[in-house]
Amino acid sequence: MERATICNPELLEGLKERNPDLELWWDAHPGYYQVFLTSLREKGIGEATLSVLRRFMSHNEGGTFFFDGVTTNPPLVLRLLESRPQVVSRVQELGRVFLDSTRPKWFDLYMMVGKLGADKFLSNFYRRGRKHGFVCLQVDPRKSTDEDTMILQALKISRMSPNLMVKIPATKAGLAVMEEIVSFGVPVNATSCFCVPQVVQVAQAIQRGYEKGKARGIDYSSWRSVITMMLGRWEASTELVEEAKARGIVLEEEDLRLFGILMAQRATEAVRVLGSPAKVLVCSTRKGPGNAYLHLEEIAKLPVVITMNPEAIEWGMTLLREEVAQRPFEVPKATVAKLTKIDFARRSLEPDGFTMDDIAASSAQTYNLREFSQAMEKIEHILSKE
Repeated sequence: MERATICNPELLEGLKERNPDLELWWDAHPGYYQVFLTSLREKGIGEATLSVLRRFMSHNEGGTFFFDGVTTNPPLVLRLLESRPQVVSRVQELGRVFLDSTRPKWFDLYMMVGKLGADKFLSNFYRRGRKHGFVCLQVDPRKSTDEDTMILQALKISRMSPNLMVKIPATKAGLAVMEEIVSFGVPVNATSCFCVPQVVQVAQAIQRGYEKGKARGIDYSSWRSVITMMLGRWEASTELVEEAKARGIVLEEEDLRLFGILMAQRATEAVRVLGSPAKVLVCSTRKGPGNAYLHLEEIAKLPVVITMNPEAIEWGMTLLREEVAQRPFEVPKATVAKLTKIDFARRSLEPDGFTMDDIAASSAQTYNLREFSQAMEKIEHILSKE
């Protein structure tokens, strides 16, 4: 008998039905999706639910996937390689055949892992006018301050498939890289991005690159760019917690979720006002307060991309409240007043609140790049084995 707690994927479908400007992307390598479905089956989820979820990653009657795209990062690619050793064997075999080498370089094999995912969505990419169906693959985060290496890797990744979107870290060097490769017509996802001022600086870099490309005659008809906001990671910033404590301000779970929602709202509006050819992508959503899922309910009303990892899908099928999801939302003035008393929160919401150097020194950016770099180190080790 199917468990009652996780049984309603139609709640997620309803989000897109109510907001035609909303996109939901799968947040893991496409090859990991079967692992996710298997885990749900092991938890007791019945075939009725699994059948609907299976269609999320396949063509439905209308000819499109439910998921509009895919975003990955090194930890997610690592999770695939560790859970599916047959993928490692396959890419090593393909590397020996197509890379004209008895021992292909690990980064070439890493790109091939990305191509396997992109191939899954390639028909969707063409069916939907080459504007949906992108699959993201990140440059080596250990090179986040090395412009030349990131540019070279980005160009190599983009040549693997027309629907591969290159993830570049939103560092000071990353801004220069994004401007350069956008001017060549490379689809870009700015990752390791957290707050409104960082989104604004990324949007400006993408806009500069786009204008340069237009001037040189680049065809952008099958190009897109997104700017990732890792909301949950910024909400959990050490700086925010410590300053609130020092000021005697108690931030409840609801305050933190509302802080994230407010950042997403203001970032989306800032990109619109700039006229930048980019779309905000929200990831690292968190459930709460309590048993609610306020992030997903309220951010889904914006013209954004939201990524759905396995945990978010489970939460969404359980915690979404249709009556809440349908009504207009404004962050309560009392919460805004509380947040503006905290310098870190106030600056996070202002277009010019932080410099890129400020963000580089933040606990969120430091942790994120370290986590991504450690994962890439393990990926290199796995793919380098014979």
